[in-house]
Amino acid sequence: MNIDALIVLIAVFNHDDEVLLLKRKPDVHCPDVWSFPGGKVKDDEMPLPAAVRELQEETGIKGKLWRHIGKHQHAYDDRHLAFIFFFCRYDGKQNIQAESTFQWCALDELSAKKMPEANQALVHMLIHCHDEGLIPTL
Repeated sequence: MNIDALIVLIAVFNHDDEVLLLKRKPDVHCPDVWSFPGGKVKDDEMPLPAAVRELQEETGIKGKLWRHIGKHQHAYDDRHLAFIFFFCRYDGKQNIQAESTFQWCALDELSAKKMPEANQALVHMLIHCHDEGLIPTL
């Protein structure tokens, strides 16, 4: 199956080990649900610089301690997406200027959030990495 888009998503953690979620806009795929910051990788980009760019565009912040968490593919009825998932820390020194509604969410509450179907595997991946001590602290 052909991949329609390569997407980078970022799990941004604050000092309280909460994850930043953005509300998806009503005019996009999977509207009005919570998701990690991120977006499409441009043809001339590598995934990590794309993730840094997307986080800056969507929130106005720069993360620290960037790490690759994993990869995932998901087929929706109308598209097949490949995801590259990253982690970073937010040090709280910059104001978040999100382009949509945002919230900080505790890890144990993530599974209860209404998110795109593709994010379910990423949430499990993130929780596993956290439980294994693979998420660095500032």
